[in-house]
Amino acid sequence: MGGDSVVLGEPQVVRMSGNDGRFDLAELSRWIDDERSDRQLTWAALSKQVGVAASTIRRFSSADDAEADGVLALVGWLGVEPEQFVVNSAVTGALLPPAGDGVIRVDMALVAPLLEGPRRARLGSRTTIQRLVAAAQAYELPVASLTRWSPI
Repeated sequence: MGGDSVVLGEPQVVRMSGNDGRFDLAELSRWIDDERSDRQLTWAALSKQVGVAASTIRRFSSADDAEADGVLALVGWLGVEPEQFVVNSAVTGALLPPAGDGVIRVDMALVAPLLEGPRRARLGSRTTIQRLVAAAQAYELPVASLTRWSPI
């Protein structure tokens, strides 16, 4: 981000079991609800602050996957590293930069080449948090290094 370039090596084969390396949306949901309560915010007020629909935020508690940009907006609102919610992360995390008058988005120019398989992302498309985290873990990159600031 911010003019920094990401140097890619070969993806690492990391032996993980069960949910290792997956983004735990249910845990994120618990953190969001606790912080929302601490700040005395309604779901609608939180939604307005982060730009993610309240119904989408509430669905995280039972979802397996979600659109990455929305998840990152909430992680940024919490002020923690995305890897905080990656089960047994193989990567040392980094904080997302402050969004300021914009939003933090997945930098698909960096991410698209990392994604494999028949549903490989096209430049300009979006990705899910599970695909983003899988790519970051495979290349041993913090999720924050695969994001960019964007004006609203």
